[in-house]
Amino acid sequence: MAEYDADVIVIGAGGLGAVVALQAAKAGKSVIMLEAGPEIPNWKVIQNWRSSPRKDNFVAPYGDYPWAPNSYTKGYLDKDIDTLRWPGTVRAVGGTSRHWTGITWRFLPEDFKLQSTHGVGRDWPIGYDDLEPFYTEAEYFIGVSGMDSDDQSGKHAGLAYPHRSKPYPMSPEAKPYSVQRLQMRLAPMGMRIIHAPCARASRNYDGRPACIGNNLCQQPECPIGAKFSGEMAVEKARAAGVKLRSEVVVDTLKKDGSGKITSLSYQTRDGVRQTLKAKTYVIAGHALETPKLLLMNELANRSGQLGRNLMVHPGFASFFEVDEPLWQGRGQYNHAIMVNWRSGDHRKESAAFTMSPWNVNKTADLTNILLQSKLIGSKLDAAIPEAVGRTVMMLSILEDLANPDNGVSLNPNWKDALGLPGLHFKYRVADYTKACLPNIFNDSANIAQAMGVKKAPMLEYFITHGHLMGTVMMGDDPSNSVVDRNLRCHDHENLFLVTTGVYPSSTAVNPTLTGYALAFRAGHYIAAEV
Repeated sequence: MAEYDADVIVIGAGGLGAVVALQAAKAGKSVIMLEAGPEIPNWKVIQNWRSSPRKDNFVAPYGDYPWAPNSYTKGYLDKDIDTLRWPGTVRAVGGTSRHWTGITWRFLPEDFKLQSTHGVGRDWPIGYDDLEPFYTEAEYFIGVSGMDSDDQSGKHAGLAYPHRSKPYPMSPEAKPYSVQRLQMRLAPMGMRIIHAPCARASRNYDGRPACIGNNLCQQPECPIGAKFSGEMAVEKARAAGVKLRSEVVVDTLKKDGSGKITSLSYQTRDGVRQTLKAKTYVIAGHALETPKLLLMNELANRSGQLGRNLMVHPGFASFFEVDEPLWQGRGQYNHAIMVNWRSGDHRKESAAFTMSPWNVNKTADLTNILLQSKLIGSKLDAAIPEAVGRTVMMLSILEDLANPDNGVSLNPNWKDALGLPGLHFKYRVADYTKACLPNIFNDSANIAQAMGVKKAPMLEYFITHGHLMGTVMMGDDPSNSVVDRNLRCHDHENLFLVTTGVYPSSTAVNPTLTGYALAFRAGHYIAAEV
């Protein structure tokens, strides 16, 4: 009988876990990947969404399973929050990066050195140059469309920033009409709108067709497969020889006297238990499930920081009624962004933020508002397209700082079908983040002036983006971090955590590409070591 069932076992068959598994398999290692959720094909997810009345719940089309609850499962998260919504997580093969928008920003060099540069927050134990080759590898793996000449910081006019070792794999998709008009009318106000790099194919790429603007990038998946999905990463891993077991819930990790992990065991959806052994273990759940598994097994918490320092990117949604029809909702879901406040000395005192013209159709919401005004018949029929055509949605992402008081902990008062606990989920928007609100309101006033807005915009705040970070933070010091710069647990030499939960800071842009870059970096490291 073999001593080990595999060289590497990856817990969590999402995009990041699949990248690590793929690198190990390509190096000739035996790899098993375990996933609590089921396999559900893209076509079924889209069918579920189209027939669902819950269009604001992007998790619902993937299913709600008694043995694998998600963040929208009733009772699973005992929420203590001061935001309107909370992040949605998927328990299915492919993971939460199946219902992402596909936006793929690199972090800026200064984002990795927030404390050193601005005297707030925490520095990463690695810098931009350490991650740049892996950003490039990730961009070519997932197929990113972007503009090589853009200054993505808003502070290096006329220069391409940050520096890149290779151009983007693809040029941007066709620009939606609404973005064209906003660019023209906001430019005189000093508000520059640039392309948001994304994992949508602008031409045939790696078996994916070019984007045709279905406008379903996040609701929940691309119907033609033009956008990269975590499911695609899993299929690449399987093609390389990785063995996938789905609908199995890992709940136990054993260690020896030195802290080395010696085995794991899981339950099937029916409660049947099995134990596996490997040389190296990787937990690649998101920033809720990763600390949960470690807390259940009293692992990796010498620092006392496990499950703490949660960051979620609070934000605003603003709805403007402008003086010309722009017909948002045609073309890509999110194509463009304003980065005027992404970088700069203001971060010493107030958070960075970005604002995007969110190219989404709000017909249902606007119709409900019009119905409340007692419009009926032909008047209602005329008012709906008028309101929809002239309504512009701007969505902001605000920088979070790591706060030990924000985080997750076990909730033994709630149990799933396998008898495993739920989670307490606590989050408060920081004063540092709130300090950027005058800048947001000033920019909103400029947008209103430029676009001929006569009514005060409707606001939703604070909303929470689906960007979970910080609960298993990386650092060089074992006394205040959970993993080191290579994502190895300080307390367990053969246990790695590959998740956006390792981020020491959040910046003001989507975190997914950085997660993929870290996964490639860790994957190469693990493959060379095992």
